[in-house]
Amino acid sequence: MKEVIGKYAFEVIVIFIGITASFLFEEWRQNQEEDEKAIEIMKSMVIELERNNQFIMDADTFYHELGTNIQKFLYGDKISRDETIEISYSLMENVSNYRLKSISSFIHGFSSTDHLNILNRNKKILQYLSYMESLLTEHEIYTNDIGEYSTLNLWPLICDYGLADELVYDAEGLEKLGYKNTPTINFNDITSDPELIDHLKWCQIKTIRLIEITEAIHLQIKHITRELNKAIEAA
Repeated sequence: MKEVIGKYAFEVIVIFIGITASFLFEEWRQNQEEDEKAIEIMKSMVIELERNNQFIMDADTFYHELGTNIQKFLYGDKISRDETIEISYSLMENVSNYRLKSISSFIHGFSSTDHLNILNRNKKILQYLSYMESLLTEHEIYTNDIGEYSTLNLWPLICDYGLADELVYDAEGLEKLGYKNTPTINFNDITSDPELIDHLKWCQIKTIRLIEITEAIHLQIKHITRELNKAIEAA
């Protein structure tokens, strides 16, 4: 009887060990898969951050050129009507070309992968991402402000002074269509208009802040990339 009980007990123990080992192996396998997914996501984010960093560098160039042109208008030599048109168009339209919503969307997508526990492994990544998200939000507010307020304030002015006609007039294009009429343009000087000067001063302050924001974003990208590479090497 004891032999039978011992035999069954041994079999139960063997089965228990086998099931336990199977569960442990499956858990280990799942952890390995999650680690591999985490590494791939972190590598993807490094590539995406580097790509976006280049895009922000293009934005930096635009903001510096815009700031220089506004500075020249306000405190430099006499500025031409063409340069005034270029500044007005940049403020109304071109600023919107450098909104960074795509970067913000990617950060949201990366941060939502909680099941991989990527952020829990390195709290610094989470801190840098959080600060970068606040910078991206501020950047969007400033670009919206410049575009909307410039359209509201500058468009009536450039229409009053005939710059709108100069902006849209394309003699070569009209000639190809068979038209030879030219628009009646008011050649009054807009460059001394106090409303334009006040608005450009306001835009200059906003542009300076945009430059500061993009510089801070560059720094956060540098920090995040460093921590991601460290996490990848440690995995």
